Amino acid sequence: MQLHNTADMDEINLFKERLTIALKAAKICVFEVDLARQLYTFFENAEDIFGVSDDVILNDVWPYSKLNPEEYRLAVSNYFSHPDDEIIIENAFNHILRGKSITYEARMRAGGSDFIWCKIDVTPVLQEGKPVKMIGVITDISHMKNQNDLLKQKATMDAFTGLHNKEYSIKRIKKFLCGEEHLNHAFVLLDIDNFKSYNDTYGHYEGDKAIKELAALVKKTFRASDVLGRFGGDEFMIFIRDFPGRTWLCEKLKPIVRFENGANSLTTSIGIAIYPQNATTFEDLFQKADTALYRSKVKRSSFTFFSEADN
Repeated sequence: MQLHNTADMDEINLFKERLTIALKAAKICVFEVDLARQLYTFFENAEDIFGVSDDVILNDVWPYSKLNPEEYRLAVSNYFSHPDDEIIIENAFNHILRGKSITYEARMRAGGSDFIWCKIDVTPVLQEGKPVKMIGVITDISHMKNQNDLLKQKATMDAFTGLHNKEYSIKRIKKFLCGEEHLNHAFVLLDIDNFKSYNDTYGHYEGDKAIKELAALVKKTFRASDVLGRFGGDEFMIFIRDFPGRTWLCEKLKPIVRFENGANSLTTSIGIAIYPQNATTFEDLFQKADTALYRSKVKRSSFTFFSEADN
């Protein structure tokens, strides 16, 4: 009988060893929660994902079981989840309480570790139709997320300047024009005066430096919520969302009219169209700003509003 029990234990230990190896290879963590007692009862392989041992996590969250249900939910969410993912976590929790399985993605941490992107698969264990436990699998997908972010960046950004590319800029501008019709926006086109001559005189290396310098100045001057794009060559487009007014915009544009590229000073010409006063579609805004840009190029080293160019 003793030999039989020893053999059973060896088999259990072998199974656990195989499970541990498989979880480590897949960068997966398994956990169990007793819903009735509000108690995490099991963690396996948390250290490979969060750098924190299973026992530390279980000890950290054990006191939460003494809280009322709402306080418990908030405490667990604060311990494991990123604040911006609160709605996702709440939705998942509600699914489990209704006896339904769910898969979701969220940023997670444990024991004060850094947040990482995870895929979480959770299923309830039902007893007489009611969820009494939940078992979850946490998968580290941070590498996949990083790869997706890089691919997305390549698809939307102009690699040379770090601004948005032409196609993505137009797409974003059209989106804002459809969703923010009640606000005042400014659309700006600008390019470097006599850029071909500058290139011919100082060489393409200096010309490339000038484009990058202007792009950096645009990025520094305007807000992250605005659309800052490179239209092509030395041409840029800027969509300033809900701008405070003409005076504010003029002050923003003044430093861009003349900028330094090493020992050389360059000027730009700028054309501006205002939504909705001048136009209400991207195509019309572009045309009006282009008309204003043409007037600026006649004067050089200046910016012109379409209302002035039209007059």
